[in-house]
Amino acid sequence: MKRKALRALAVLLLLAADTFITWNISHTVLSQPTGTVAPLAAVDPLDQFRLEREQLTARQEAQLNDIIYNDKTDADTVARAQAQLLSLLGRREQEMDLEGILQSRGFDGALVSVGERSANVLLCQEAVTSQESAVILDLVMRQTGLTGGNVKIIPVK
Repeated sequence: MKRKALRALAVLLLLAADTFITWNISHTVLSQPTGTVAPLAAVDPLDQFRLEREQLTARQEAQLNDIIYNDKTDADTVARAQAQLLSLLGRREQEMDLEGILQSRGFDGALVSVGERSANVLLCQEAVTSQESAVILDLVMRQTGLTGGNVKIIPVK
């Protein structure tokens, strides 16, 4: 019984976080000293992508946990769901690690998306030098185990 209660609590927390994030973004306004309301600033596409990635990951996690903790799910399906969950969490950890390392290397706002067979690195700059590309490519390949042909570096401005 504890397992079901914990699962239900986890799902509720994920849904609450998702709802709060969505509400917070759609209701954010900047107040001016005169009491007037300024228009919302344009949303950065990388920030929007990052938010959508986090929401999607939370939904996928919740769905996999529903499968794993459902008493009617057979053992083979539970094992596959557990493997998918571990893979999802591993890729998310790689993304966070790479984004942190890139930030420490001066690539502010870098966004990394790691899939099973590929990775994309989006950078907030006009262009990327060949030296920067080599450093980023080496870093992503070492962190993910992917080959160079499966890593894309995309400048976004």
